Amino acid sequence: MGSGKTTVGTLLARQLAWRFVDLDDRIEETAGLTIPQIFERFGETAFRKMEADQLRAALGRAAEFKEATVLALGGGTYAQPGCPEFLRTSGVPVLWLDSPVEILLARCMTMTGRPLFRDESSFRALHAQRLPSYQLADVRVDSSGDPAQVVSEILKRGIVAGGGKEAHLVVEKPDS
Repeated sequence: MGSGKTTVGTLLARQLAWRFVDLDDRIEETAGLTIPQIFERFGETAFRKMEADQLRAALGRAAEFKEATVLALGGGTYAQPGCPEFLRTSGVPVLWLDSPVEILLARCMTMTGRPLFRDESSFRALHAQRLPSYQLADVRVDSSGDPAQVVSEILKRGIVAGGGKEAHLVVEKPDS
């Protein structure tokens, strides 16, 4: 939450001429509800099931159509049991957009629609809980600066090969 996954992911996909998919958007479209509504009506467990289903569907589509894709995960996706292993066995490199918790918190204070963001204390606790999972990502990229500079850093480091046919993921910090 607040790491810039949608902004950076969109810019990166545009730069590479790849498809951009936001996992949260897929969940909302499929459910016909917003993420907060899903949490309110069905709870986090049901949301996580939808999230896992949509992750498999998005990767399946990218593979089936040989569609180079930047896939933005929700902040909690990568922290779910089995997700890092699933992505690793699928051969999908994962980028962790990392920023200091203070920057993430400041960004999130102005955001709406984040069911697990309640206050500073709960945000910090969620961040600390998810941090070990994020550290399993293949590559850490500092996302505290300007999004265009973050994309430039990703491209400069050769993390993604332009025009490749595999899916790449952009992982964000604490989210629903």
